[in-house]
Amino acid sequence: MTLPKKILVVDDDADTVEYLTTFLGDHGYETAAASDSRSALTVLQDFAADTILVDVLMPGRSGLDLLVQLRRDPRWQNVPIVVVTGSDKILEDDCQSYLGSHQGIRGPDGVLGKPVDPAALLAVVGHIMSEAE
Repeated sequence: MTLPKKILVVDDDADTVEYLTTFLGDHGYETAAASDSRSALTVLQDFAADTILVDVLMPGRSGLDLLVQLRRDPRWQNVPIVVVTGSDKILEDDCQSYLGSHQGIRGPDGVLGKPVDPAALLAVVGHIMSEAE
């Protein structure tokens, strides 16, 4: 029996977190949630995420700041990260305008718009998980 793949959902909107964690759970993934960048780092201490879904606009540090921090940390630098955002600018340039000021930082492994399309979410997560095997 194989263990379910683990996904951490980081978003300050409780409805979005509930939707994503329930939807992914219904599709066989084990999920955990965090409401901001700080709590995401705490959750990651005990939850070995195979993928992280992160919102961009959150109180405190943004999801893109979290992405940079995770990419710089040897413990999490190789964990795939999918950015989930309602920002058309971020969707259009795949986060590159922000990441350009961070030399050598790998961008997200996927970018999804809000509201999240269920089929697109499963496709992106499924692709990431199959590449990791």
